[in-house]
Amino acid sequence: MYIQITTRCNMTCNHCCMRATAKGEDMSREVFLEAMKMVEDHGDCITIGGGEPTLHPLFWDFIGIALAYNDYQLVHVITNGKIAGTAKRLAKMARSGILGAELSQDQYHSYIDPTVIQAFTKEYKHSTDYRDLRSIRSVTTIIQQGRAADNEIGDEVGCSCDDLFVAPDGKLWACAHKERQFGTVFDPDIPGDYFELDYKCSVRDRELEEEFMYA
Repeated sequence: MYIQITTRCNMTCNHCCMRATAKGEDMSREVFLEAMKMVEDHGDCITIGGGEPTLHPLFWDFIGIALAYNDYQLVHVITNGKIAGTAKRLAKMARSGILGAELSQDQYHSYIDPTVIQAFTKEYKHSTDYRDLRSIRSVTTIIQQGRAADNEIGDEVGCSCDDLFVAPDGKLWACAHKERQFGTVFDPDIPGDYFELDYKCSVRDRELEEEFMYA
């Protein structure tokens, strides 16, 4: 399950697949708590993202709630590392196996403090320490979604998140394209076979079909 706790972001990027903005919208504590109850019911892992999740005024409160509801290896945070102190704290927690933390570092993201990059870098490339849940991800292809699609930028058909998606307002979606709504966290209407079957993104299906037809 992907929980988008904010649509705010502290960097400008024409390739953003989530249409994050400087102002954006923050998820309420009530919505987050309901999302956690759903995770507990379904036994699913969660990814806390945005926008940039560390901008949320209740970010650390949400982290504490998530850890209380889930096994430590099932909580994952994605950050752009712009708030250096918070990013390094996440890296320290991930190194100890408290949660998973991933730093986005590539040509599409702006400058990141070298000390943040160092904090997320594993000392040994083939480390056998399974408690170390740090990672650095680099985007090599742009998915045609969000502002990338708006600006006709992108070289890959797909969905940025084809898992159950919780928006800041509490609406549940089949994926990040937000085409199939499954109610809200307060009144969910998730198909009974959602977690057993592969609910493919309908946008991706159409794009793949058109790509095949005109190939």
